[in-house]
Amino acid sequence: MADFCSRCGKTLSLIDPLLELKGLRFCEDCYPDVKREHAAASISDKIDRKNRAAFADDESDENLRGSIIKGKQALAAKENEFKWDNPSLSLIASALRILTDQNKIIMKQNELILRELESRTPAVKSK
Repeated sequence: MADFCSRCGKTLSLIDPLLELKGLRFCEDCYPDVKREHAAASISDKIDRKNRAAFADDESDENLRGSIIKGKQALAAKENEFKWDNPSLSLIASALRILTDQNKIIMKQNELILRELESRTPAVKSK
């Protein structure tokens, strides 16, 4: 019974080395890339779990402003490094992290806008 590479579909023979990752078999050409992508995804998952909260509710306006500025600078650096030369799963994961970072910055900006509106809007008196 012949097996196939889980990535490119190449037929694997019995004499091919056993290159498996997470229950899937790969040819010698695909295995290094797949292994690298799995390692990158694992690292990004760990980092993403740490950064799930965009900001604390009790964070001051100045801290939020500073965080927004730092986030924009870090995002600009990531976007400058980003290359579309070799599309792969790790590249797509990087793009998704950039989008997630952009969304966190927008959430912080929205929080600042809400706080400013709440401070400027006079309290409505009910009868």
